[in-house]
Amino acid sequence: MTTMTAAASTIDFSSNTPQYKKILVPHDSSQMSDKALAHAVYISKITGAHIEMLYIIDLTRDILPPSTLLAFIGPDRPVEKAKEDLKNMAEAGVRKILEERVKICKEEGKIEQVSYKIEIGKPVNEIVRITEENGYDLIVMASSRISSSVRLLGSTTKGVIDSIRKPVLIIHE
Repeated sequence: MTTMTAAASTIDFSSNTPQYKKILVPHDSSQMSDKALAHAVYISKITGAHIEMLYIIDLTRDILPPSTLLAFIGPDRPVEKAKEDLKNMAEAGVRKILEERVKICKEEGKIEQVSYKIEIGKPVNEIVRITEENGYDLIVMASSRISSSVRLLGSTTKGVIDSIRKPVLIIHE
């Protein structure tokens, strides 16, 4: 037989209930990121929190394979100009994806307080920097890395959790 101690009955939920006002959703246009966004929409409906999606373009990984860059280089276009043009093209594509997600959140999710931000850099560094600079109350992100029968967190998710002192809601498959 278990007995409840007096200490357990003195929890003050009114002062310990989280008050989410700003939710950050790192998004990479994957289905898993869409699932994380759906969870953020649900939380936003309950709390009235503003959702901001964050897409990070990692130039070293996402858009600059040498063969692609070669297609942008020409006799009258130096390498730096080609890199800038390629970056602008990638940002335009990402912007279109995120604007579609904002539209869906507003129309189907019935929330108005949603926006997006595009940054360039390393995902973990940018998520941590943006969170610290903008005072987000919660980060909702996806992680789908699975190794054998044990789930492991993806390197970006693990890096964020290890580097930040804010609540992080991880959405698995």
